[in-house]
Amino acid sequence: MQVSVTFRHMEAVEAVKEYAVAKISKIKKYLYHPAEANIVLTREKHRIIAEINLTSQRFSLKGQEETEDAYSAIDLVVDKIERQLVKRKEKMKRRKSNLAEATAPPSGTESLELEEEIEGPPIVETKSFSVKPMSLDEAALQMRLSGEGVFVFTNSSSGEVNVLYETKEGDYGIIVPGKE
Repeated sequence: MQVSVTFRHMEAVEAVKEYAVAKISKIKKYLYHPAEANIVLTREKHRIIAEINLTSQRFSLKGQEETEDAYSAIDLVVDKIERQLVKRKEKMKRRKSNLAEATAPPSGTESLELEEEIEGPPIVETKSFSVKPMSLDEAALQMRLSGEGVFVFTNSSSGEVNVLYETKEGDYGIIVPGKE
């Protein structure tokens, strides 16, 4: 995770900066994609305001707290961001489980009749594009530029259609056609 710490109207103290980076790094466990955190510490009269803007590939979170001490302000705002991340993660889990329950066939004799009719999930979107020959490095660059999690291309070394995708950890995977 990329973290930047900015001090406004106060002296930049390395110990406070290291503390803020260490605290924000602990919430990395809630993130699937690489994220960027901007921490802004501002002094206004006798109070310190700590703001965090956390930006990921799929969402953005903001939090602000103010106290008389920089360390406590950082603690409070990181706890606030962590609560937002936990709430978001639980919401996504509920959505996935509700979706799974909605598509599951009911129990009993009706389920046998429904299984024959339902062959798979409905196709709700179709995308068409031209498949261009390129190297694996070029495909990775094109995928990064497009912002999509999947990129289809013709591998210039093998001449086969391959699919490049981004894993949950932020790495890349490739799907190649199998030989039977």
